[in-house]
Amino acid sequence: MKTAGNFLLASAVLHVFGSILSGFSTVGVFLLFPAALYTAFYFGLRRGLIWVAWIALICMLGGMAGTVLELVRVSSVPDWILWSILAVDLAAATFLARALISKVMD
Repeated sequence: MKTAGNFLLASAVLHVFGSILSGFSTVGVFLLFPAALYTAFYFGLRRGLIWVAWIALICMLGGMAGTVLELVRVSSVPDWILWSILAVDLAAATFLARALISKVMD
């Protein structure tokens, strides 16, 4: 779960960069909420909290859907940031799912 946490932290950093590069537009300011949430998830995953992993996985799936929606319209957040967020969120979701499946199988 620590690897997933590292990807969540990377996603949080990208969200902050997206907010800054958007000039703190409406969408950019919204990006600060997931940044704070993903940082909190990072600390929960570092402690090995399974319930945090489940919530983080759900948030990653929703976040990826929101990022795709943001990519299909004109956004004040640069596309390269959105693609980076999507890639890092996919990696986090993959590692979260892998960790949760291994816990369920034990």
